[in-house]
Amino acid sequence: MEGTSKSAAVPTLKYKIRYSEKLGRYLQAATDLQPGEVIFREEPIVVGPLSCNRNLLCFACMSLLPPNEEEEQYFCTKCDVVPLCGSACEEHPRHHTPDECELFRTNEDVLKKNLCYITGYISSILMILRFWLLKKRDPKLWERVRSMEAHLEKRRGTEEWEDRETNIINMMKSLSLVPYDDPSVSEILQLMCAITDVNSLELRPPGSTREALYLRGLFEKTSLLSHSCRGNLHLTMNRDFKLTVHASVPIKKGDIICFNYTSPLLGTLSRRQHLRKTKYFECDCSVCRDPYELGSYISTILCPRCRKGYLGMEDPLTKFPYERKWKCDNCEHHMAGYLVKTTLNLCKSLLNDDTRDAKELEILKKKLLKTLHRNHFLVVEVKQKLLATYRLEVVKPNPNKRSMENMLNVCKEMYELMEIVEPGISRHKAILLFELHLPIVSLANQAHCRQEISSIELAPRLEEGASILKKSLAMLLLQPPDTPEGALAKRGLEKLKALNTTISDVKALSQLEQLTVRERRRLHKHK
Repeated sequence: MEGTSKSAAVPTLKYKIRYSEKLGRYLQAATDLQPGEVIFREEPIVVGPLSCNRNLLCFACMSLLPPNEEEEQYFCTKCDVVPLCGSACEEHPRHHTPDECELFRTNEDVLKKNLCYITGYISSILMILRFWLLKKRDPKLWERVRSMEAHLEKRRGTEEWEDRETNIINMMKSLSLVPYDDPSVSEILQLMCAITDVNSLELRPPGSTREALYLRGLFEKTSLLSHSCRGNLHLTMNRDFKLTVHASVPIKKGDIICFNYTSPLLGTLSRRQHLRKTKYFECDCSVCRDPYELGSYISTILCPRCRKGYLGMEDPLTKFPYERKWKCDNCEHHMAGYLVKTTLNLCKSLLNDDTRDAKELEILKKKLLKTLHRNHFLVVEVKQKLLATYRLEVVKPNPNKRSMENMLNVCKEMYELMEIVEPGISRHKAILLFELHLPIVSLANQAHCRQEISSIELAPRLEEGASILKKSLAMLLLQPPDTPEGALAKRGLEKLKALNTTISDVKALSQLEQLTVRERRRLHKHK
């Protein structure tokens, strides 16, 4: 059984639901868990677009729609009212529910009058609309959903509250999708918005490699997972949005099961601000408490006095970091927070241009490194752009040697950082390792072709690349085959097979090269 102990005669859950004043309800490991082990699987309660997407998504199956000027092809083939889906969605398991289609059919006249207006906004209300229909369709499930953390009172009167009232609730009322004159409707819809904002996960549309396009889904058990900026989970999802929760590192019985609600490549200030604004709590995990973020130095700047150490926040958990002093980890020099803020703003201003090529990005990186740690999140942003340019170079028949050397160094630095901020199994690390093996193999082959190294020296360098690729595949193969990472795993398996064949050939050649002239003659005569 999924998410249960295999050895038990009676299936036993690998987690327990606990409660504390600080965390609320959370999941605790009921047994020791190993990296890669499945803790549980579950399907979403509801899925919807994260933001307004005009003619980009099929709102039934959440697949990307091809560009097409004939908007009629995007109409729901069931209710033929608004541009919700196309004929390709008919057989999809997440096609509109009958009550959803019926609601649009019933309000056909109102929707057609507002068609031009709602095309760009229907995605914003779709997820909440599906919650509204769920409440009527499955009251027992709705009662479980409404028990999720919502922080409703903290949201009341805020910008988020007013935004949802204007752009979702009033929109649904004006389109007659919910009762207009019932005062209790607004409160219920605000609760649904709050539950969605606090508990939903960001998802990528099936088959999409475009990181800018996201959906969101609500999962019952997953909503109980606690946060840590250095979590112990690895989440995977197939094209039908079925979620699988794996242990990413060894988890001991009794440990809290948690994952990172934010990006591991954000600095402490950005992570804590995001959590404060969207999840309504102050993170005080081990990463946030450490001025130097467990040695990742992802928010630090070079000390202007000793030029060896780095300045970190003296009081990382404060809400006003630039009103406090920052301290060097080498000479203990203190610097006013407002000066740190000015320095960072100057560095940020250098990143505005998105049209830089590899050479310009490398120059920019050198400039930033005069002020920032090599792992600083602004430097990491430049490194990610650099990797995008190196990917274009590495696929060429004869990649530029300097670019491959730079790609090798950037991948190594990024991987070392990820080992700190996201230990264990990680999608980011899997992709980095895949990219790391490419310049290792390319540089080795180039050096051999130029006769800079012998076949004897080539083999171990190729074996190093194969070893790194295997580490990547160990993580990528946890991903469903219908995801971009799953496709990368398939490609990686093909590359590993070809690489192993090359290694065998190189070893055979090196053995032949080591034979004496007499031994070669004997071998030839024997053949």
